[in-house]
Amino acid sequence: MRVFRSTLTRALRHRWPRLKRVLPALVLIVVAGLLVHFGRAVDWPQVWISMRKIPAGTIALASGLVVAGYLAYGAMDLLAKRYTRHTLPWHKVLGVAMTSYALNLNLGVLIGGLGARLRLYARLGCRKSVATRVALFSAASNWIGYGWLAGALFAWGAVPVPEGWGGPNVLRLPGVALLALATAYLAFCALARRRTWTWMGQHAVLPGAGMAVAQSAAAALSWSLMGAIVYVLLQGKADYPAVLGVLLCTSFAAVVIRVPGGLGTTEAIFVAALSPQIPAPEVLGAALVYRALYAFAPLCLALTAFLLIELRLRRGRRQAQARAAAAKPADPGEQNGSSFKALD
Repeated sequence: MRVFRSTLTRALRHRWPRLKRVLPALVLIVVAGLLVHFGRAVDWPQVWISMRKIPAGTIALASGLVVAGYLAYGAMDLLAKRYTRHTLPWHKVLGVAMTSYALNLNLGVLIGGLGARLRLYARLGCRKSVATRVALFSAASNWIGYGWLAGALFAWGAVPVPEGWGGPNVLRLPGVALLALATAYLAFCALARRRTWTWMGQHAVLPGAGMAVAQSAAAALSWSLMGAIVYVLLQGKADYPAVLGVLLCTSFAAVVIRVPGGLGTTEAIFVAALSPQIPAPEVLGAALVYRALYAFAPLCLALTAFLLIELRLRRGRRQAQARAAAAKPADPGEQNGSSFKALD
């Protein structure tokens, strides 16, 4: 068994660079095909009519869920604060998390999820190593929660799969694998004897079982609220587990093909999965409103907040430098020189 595992590991390690190049291209081809197919078939004026028919109360409820979803995502940074034991106030931690999340959804992981978060934490006085640990902890938490939810829904067979793609059973094996990975992480956190590692200059401490459960719960809540937003915008015309499962599929596809926010990917997969039971214009209209509420509107707020934070911190730095210069004692040589000039 050990020989088999080592052989399999060597084979995966040898072929992973090639798979890493091929997999995004394959997913991109599938998604591009869906976009072309449904882009030609969809009645765009009817999509606009479907969007306008969504009641104002439904939009308001979805907007409230957007706020709740961003707060749930920020909770992972609050857990990271406890994990790393940094002293930044909780409201600033939430602000950084929510700002970087909005940038991440629209501009990608390197700019939003990592770049903006590291810069904001550094501006607020955290060391780069601490900010890096916070970013990695939050990212890990997010995908651990994804593993629990997606694993359960995929293994249950709750996710509608387009005709010709193998039916719901095609996702059962990946679902079982995701559940196994999530369970293994929880067991490892609870039972591992070695708790610390140093990797690439970063000192990592394995969370305890309680923290691992909190990570899973916060991330699962964040993903669940995202699905609830789409469910509300669809006005209950599809089952919530199905909507959430499709959303989880779109998120994975967006990561694989490296499209920020799954632009186009989310809409294409939602239409492909749900159009057999809901008219395609209504599905696409709900997906577009979801993007406007969950991605575009927070992006505008995040860019404004990012700019205001930068201006405020720069102003504070200049004021601190001015106070330090004013408090600095004059040089004795300069004092003597000024005295001689007075005598002259």
